[in-house]
Amino acid sequence: MGKFKAIAMLILIVGIVTPLGILAIQHYQETKAVVSARQEKELQEKLAAIEAKEQKEIAERKAHMAEQEAKTLKSGIKDDKPDEVIRGLTLQMEEQPREGGGTVYYYSKPTETGVFVQPYVIHNGGTDAQLRLFVCHIGKTPVNFTGIELMLEEDKISPIKARSEVKTLEDGDGIIQFFDQEASKDEEKILRNMGMSGVGKIFMPLPGPSNDDRYLNAHECERVQDMIELYDILRGKKKT
Repeated sequence: MGKFKAIAMLILIVGIVTPLGILAIQHYQETKAVVSARQEKELQEKLAAIEAKEQKEIAERKAHMAEQEAKTLKSGIKDDKPDEVIRGLTLQMEEQPREGGGTVYYYSKPTETGVFVQPYVIHNGGTDAQLRLFVCHIGKTPVNFTGIELMLEEDKISPIKARSEVKTLEDGDGIIQFFDQEASKDEEKILRNMGMSGVGKIFMPLPGPSNDDRYLNAHECERVQDMIELYDILRGKKKT
């Protein structure tokens, strides 16, 4: 009798619990679906808000760039996005930002011994550009270095004299003597001739021949020509 009573109670419990369990499961699944739908909606809203913000920022950046382009086109050059001609000219150059704004365009210092003249350009934005000269003697021992002379045409000497302090520093196993100054009108003319000549000789005005005197090469003159062309473009004197 006890056995049959236990079985009857079990049947009764199963009969009661099973429908309730099914209802609970159904309720859980429905709740889960509602929560998932709500979370999906919130996620989509967040993604839409992020995309809208990004699109707004892109539009603002484009508007700012258009404004800057309009301003700089007035002055002859785009500061932030130089055209292909300028990119080509500056491909082999070094670029150094200046403290307070602007950019310096220059070629690396020579590594061999001899005397060299290297023009470089400071661009302050718009058509504000400055042409400067780095003139140096690289050798084993210091000499009375006061400048250089260029022979770009037969029997015609073009001097570039130091108008600023001549400094002497150790350079590897030897020394470098140099001066740095803004190019004068005459010096600018000499540089233009040097760039167009492609040949010539550079030497120091010292008594007697010197081992540091040397012939100019075409690559060296081409670099001078590129720097002069960059200078003209940056100050709005030459169209690209």
